[in-house]
Amino acid sequence: MEEFSNGINLRAAGCAKCHNPKYERGYKVRLCKDCRRELSRYPVKREVIWGALGVSVILLLALFRLPTYFRAGVGYMKGVQFAKEHKYVSANKLFTSTLQRFPGHTSSIIHLITAAYFNEDLSRIDSLLSVLIATKANTEDPELLDELSVVTDNNRYYKIQDSAIISQLSALEHDTAASRTILEAYLQKAPYDLAAVVELASIYLGHDNYSGVDSLCKKAIHDAPQFRPPYYLILASLKDQKKYKEGLTLSEELLAQNQESVSALVPYTIFQLKLKKDKEALIAAQQAYRLAPDAPEVLSLLSLAYHFNHQQQQSNQMLTRLQQLPEKDSSRLSDLQNYITDKTPYRD
Repeated sequence: MEEFSNGINLRAAGCAKCHNPKYERGYKVRLCKDCRRELSRYPVKREVIWGALGVSVILLLALFRLPTYFRAGVGYMKGVQFAKEHKYVSANKLFTSTLQRFPGHTSSIIHLITAAYFNEDLSRIDSLLSVLIATKANTEDPELLDELSVVTDNNRYYKIQDSAIISQLSALEHDTAASRTILEAYLQKAPYDLAAVVELASIYLGHDNYSGVDSLCKKAIHDAPQFRPPYYLILASLKDQKKYKEGLTLSEELLAQNQESVSALVPYTIFQLKLKKDKEALIAAQQAYRLAPDAPEVLSLLSLAYHFNHQQQQSNQMLTRLQQLPEKDSSRLSDLQNYITDKTPYRD
C-alpha cells in the first residue's frame, strides 16, 4: 500500500516524485537529483521569515545591552566590596551610577542609604528613604534589612525626641545658660535622648567643661557606637586637654567606621602630628586631600604635614592654594604661616 505526503510517495522504490530509479542515497526521502533541486527552491513561508527576523532582533538587542548590564553589575559588585572595606565615598559613587542605570534597584538604594549615613549626608538619607518608600521596594534579604536598620536606628538620634524641648531651645537660641539648664533637667528624665546629649555636650565644650563633655559623650558612644557626633565632641575635648594618645585611639575607632571620612581623617592627622608621627600624618593628610582638595582644614593640615616631613616646596604649594580660595580664613592663614616658619610652635 502506498503512503503519500504532499504528492510524494514515501514508499516508492525509486524517486518518490517521478519514480526515477536513480535516486540520491543517504536521505530519508528518496528523490532523484533533479527533483531534490526543484523542491529545494520552494519558497519559505513568510511567517517563518518574520519569526527568524524577530529572534535575530531580540538577540541583537540583548547583545547590544549586554555591555551595559555587565558594566552595571561589575560596578555594583565593586561598590559592595568598597562598602565591606568601609570606603563609603567610593561606594557611594558606584551605587549612584548603578541606580542611575536601574532606578528602583532596591539593593543599591539601601547601600546608598548606608553610605550617606557614614558620609554624614543626612539630607541624602531622607531623600533616599523617600525613594525607597515611593518605589514600594520590598526585600526579604536579612542582610539588607539589618543594614537598613543600623541606619534608621542611629539616624533618629540626630533630632531631640521631645517637641516641647525643641521649641524651648529654639526660643532660647542665644541664651546658653538657660538652654543648659533645660537640657540638664530634660536628660535627668530622658537620658536615652542622644540628640539632647550632644546638644548639652556642645554647650559644655564651649565653656571648657571637659569632664562634662567626656562623661556625656563616652556614655553616648557606649550606648550607640555608630552614632558619630559624640566622637567629634570628645575628640575636640581631648585635643584641648592635650590627651593626644587617647585622641588618636578614638579617632582610629571613628575612622574604622568609614575609611574615607574627611571629618575623621582631620583629627586623626592632627593627633599624629602632635605625637610626631609625621610620616603617618602625611599619608592621612594626602588621603584627605584626595577626598576634599578644596577644604581649608585639609589644605592647612597637608601644608603642615609636608613641613614636618621636610618637604617645604610642597608645603608652600598648599599654603598658596589655601590663599587662593575664594573664602579666606585670615586667622587660619596666619596660624599656618607662623607654624611653617617656626614663629609659633605647633607641638608642645
